[in-house]
Amino acid sequence: MPTRRIQLCTITLFSALMLAVTAAGQIPVTGVCNTGLTKASPVPEGCATSTLVTPANPIEGGDSVDGNWQLASPAPSAAYNEPAPNACSLTTFGHAFVDAPWPSWFNPDDGLSQYITPKAEGPVAAGGWYVYRTGVAIPASQSGETYYVLTIAGQVLVDNHLGAIVIEDPAGYAAGCKTVALPTDTNFSGWTTFNFSAPVLPHTLAVLYFITYNDEQSFGNPTGLRVEFTSAYLTPGN
Repeated sequence: MPTRRIQLCTITLFSALMLAVTAAGQIPVTGVCNTGLTKASPVPEGCATSTLVTPANPIEGGDSVDGNWQLASPAPSAAYNEPAPNACSLTTFGHAFVDAPWPSWFNPDDGLSQYITPKAEGPVAAGGWYVYRTGVAIPASQSGETYYVLTIAGQVLVDNHLGAIVIEDPAGYAAGCKTVALPTDTNFSGWTTFNFSAPVLPHTLAVLYFITYNDEQSFGNPTGLRVEFTSAYLTPGN
């Protein structure tokens, strides 16, 4: 299993990038990727060139994996009767698998995302905490900024619940992870929206963690995560 490595959005040649800045001073972020896609191209193309992973595995698992997201290993990272783990303290991440949805899951055929899961999400997944992560490449300072504010919005489907979204970046949180969103009423039967803003340092790799919880059942319980980002941009700081 790869250790402390994000498969997406490595920081490469930011000084050579020409960033499009809107009239409001917003710098678009192209490298924050929906779940269930092939590996993104290096920035600035980012996820715009990615496509859905095909074929999706059957619900009992298979070899198709997400190109941009990872799952903490071993999974779950904490048992169902334990507190949520500190995502930034987890050291081993492996593949997140792209599995066909469980029959009861809401599955809009929008062509934008797919569910990611442990290798087999059902019916044998254990109850507990499952931690998924993806990377966001932050460009170098263009005009002497000491930091950027990263603003992201999106929507999520999850079996059973999303505990928190946290970010890891050196800007302002020396202890590691900072909770940026605590969406309520998340579920697998309809989208739940989220949004957050957080400071990040130029020329770094910010890491987003989605900490999910799967209910315990005596016969196992399917689990999975589906994320679609609707906007992502940086605002120059001081």
